[in-house]
Amino acid sequence: MANATRFRLLRLWGCAIYLDKYEAVHTDNSELARDRLFSVLGADGFDKGEGSFGLRANYASLTHIGLSYCSSDCPISVSFPEAGFLRQIFLIQGRASYTTPHGSAPIGAWTPIVPARSRLRLDFGQDYRKLTLRIDTSALERTIKALVGDTSDRRLEFSEREPNPSSMSFLRRHVFHLAEELEAFAEEYSPLAKAELERDLLVRFLLAHEHNFSHLLRRETPTAGRSIVERIEAFIEANWHRPIDLDELAKVANVSVRTVFREFVRAGRGSPAQFAKRVRLQRAAELLRSSDNATVTSVALRCGFQNIGRFAADYFRLHGELPSETLRRAQGSS
Repeated sequence: MANATRFRLLRLWGCAIYLDKYEAVHTDNSELARDRLFSVLGADGFDKGEGSFGLRANYASLTHIGLSYCSSDCPISVSFPEAGFLRQIFLIQGRASYTTPHGSAPIGAWTPIVPARSRLRLDFGQDYRKLTLRIDTSALERTIKALVGDTSDRRLEFSEREPNPSSMSFLRRHVFHLAEELEAFAEEYSPLAKAELERDLLVRFLLAHEHNFSHLLRRETPTAGRSIVERIEAFIEANWHRPIDLDELAKVANVSVRTVFREFVRAGRGSPAQFAKRVRLQRAAELLRSSDNATVTSVALRCGFQNIGRFAADYFRLHGELPSETLRRAQGSS
């Protein structure tokens, strides 16, 4: 069976099982799960909640990047000690929260960066699935210094400011694409090719997040008005499945509804509704590629599109193909 076909056939509850070639543990035995989470993923705490236990964890390690997939049938809590790498978590399905020394928050489409040398606790709800990206901080620092030609001893420091949602959405897609590519083609790639994949993700990560070298990667510094747009876009990304409430968006940015529209126009982003449509069309593409029993109609309705013809036209404008073509290509080899 071809590698790409094999990936498409690996499904669990309607979701793709990422990195299946890199299995760390797949068990209904909680003690075995604890042992493997500790020995392979470096956890130092584990508790399971009520319900039938079942856990799957896969982990692919490159030179400077680690990428893991985890799914759990019942609620679990996993904690990790301080480490020499930073982490970022990307939601696939379900609800969860994370806790660091700086506080706790629900996990949306992605978490903020969890810094190196920071403890982390993850609390997963039932049927939760996620990808976690680990990156060696020294590799990121070497990469940014090479990009901008910096030979000083200045250290890379990430900002607490929320990243640009459009850039984060692109990074999210790139992380998922890397997981699919490793599953389908890693055995065919040379070490040089894998190193290029890794370097590409390092650069994408540096472009998506704010840090003390960001101004050297841009032509101009973001304006204060742009930060309003970014806060609203981040909120929409995390709540894409909910209807757009203009009063709620204004409250998120602590401005008036009129200001929300004005700043979107100034930033060349159209309107909050247009951005929400793009996000939902991106989610629709992910669902069409990864859901076992998907139909164009079911995905359109799940993503908030009631008019199937208009959904197809909007999808084509964004992705360059009809949703039926995306679905056919994903299911064609099954």
